[in-house]
Amino acid sequence: MLKTTLPRNQLILLIGDIALIVIAFYLSPLFRFGVLPDIRTFLRWPDVSAIITYLLCFYIFDFYNLQERLYTLGYTVRFLVALIMADFVIGFLFYAFNVRPYATVIFLINTILILVFCMTWRIAFIKWTRQTQKMLRVLVVGAGWAGHDLSEILRFREEFQIVGFLDDDPAKQGSQINGARVIGNTEQLMETIYKKDIDIVIIAITHRLNQDLYKRLIDVKMQGIVVYEMPTFCEVVFGKIPVQHISDLWFIYIPISGVRKTVFNQKIKRILDIVLSLAGLIIVSLPALLIALAIKIDSPGPVFYVQRRIGWKGQPFNLIKFRSMKDGLENERQFAGDKNDPRITRVGRVIRLFRLDELPQMLNVVRGEISFIGPRALMEKEVTEFAPQIPHFSLRHSIRPGITGWAQVNYPHGATVKDALAKLEYDLYYIKNLSPLLDLIILAKTIRIVLFGQGAR
Repeated sequence: MLKTTLPRNQLILLIGDIALIVIAFYLSPLFRFGVLPDIRTFLRWPDVSAIITYLLCFYIFDFYNLQERLYTLGYTVRFLVALIMADFVIGFLFYAFNVRPYATVIFLINTILILVFCMTWRIAFIKWTRQTQKMLRVLVVGAGWAGHDLSEILRFREEFQIVGFLDDDPAKQGSQINGARVIGNTEQLMETIYKKDIDIVIIAITHRLNQDLYKRLIDVKMQGIVVYEMPTFCEVVFGKIPVQHISDLWFIYIPISGVRKTVFNQKIKRILDIVLSLAGLIIVSLPALLIALAIKIDSPGPVFYVQRRIGWKGQPFNLIKFRSMKDGLENERQFAGDKNDPRITRVGRVIRLFRLDELPQMLNVVRGEISFIGPRALMEKEVTEFAPQIPHFSLRHSIRPGITGWAQVNYPHGATVKDALAKLEYDLYYIKNLSPLLDLIILAKTIRIVLFGQGAR
């Protein structure tokens, strides 16, 4: 239920965009030349690639976020910028490959039609979903540590309401956790579900379930009620795995895509790494020279900063970055993660904001030390500090680290144990669910962060 219900609105919005873009493509020649194109042209690669380009730009500019405020000038301007960027890419590719070289007027008509169609569609659809969206009523089984953590996560999500907790500890009966009461014990599970009109039951118990509770949960599931254990719920809804609330057996029984010996993992991903990195190094060669010159002028010291990191299978390597800190102060870790880190130079603040200090890492990718996408490679000191304190920490070294990754696009920079734990939850999600589609999503999110300077320090 949850896997299809939660992203369903985004999927409907996406399908509507595809249909409206095709209609705009179909009507543009009619408005310009008074003729209608053959509908079969939209199944050929030029038009398919153009549609994908528009959708990718929409995603990069965050137009599938249903919480956005639509009735603002900024939103409309941003939508227009996304369309112009897509037009530029499509026009360049069409002219470069001599594929249907449309005149500027056609692109202008396309842009106007897509802007009007897709903006109107968004306003109507999102207004309707906000009026009709049903809040999911949640019953949590377990009012201990895992239950507390789950309530902290869900208190900021408007689509969920924790109706109450069930726990067999008599001392917890009647107590409150973030406004929701412990309303009974697990013997009252079925009764509470029907009495409180529960949509989802979440098992927030880390240790093994007793036989009686296990049988009750089976009965509940057979009645059509959605039942999740906490780690799976967090994985599906939040894109992370709460490592402190999973058992060792959980890792043994679940499939882990990132370590499977597939063609994508063993060959295609490496080929894509090399192609992307070599292309990237060529594209950024001029900006990189300007950055290097700015670093030299701004502060004394080398242009590049080489740092020892821990990579795949726990092997150390030297990571290359543009120097963004004052020379000789890099190891003063008490400032790490601070927004106003005094070690950072003036040029460093700019290149860190847009992640430009990471560009030389493409050399590490070519050398095979890291991947384009994967968990962030940590310093030896960080690994030594975090590994004894964080469960399952070493699992993040089971695949190659990356320039960007699921944790980097979902969690801000930080250097504390708490930050490392939060990022590990995202890293484990990536390792478990690694796929070409997930890599594409991370790449699109990274482009969004670079363009808008989000999340960096």
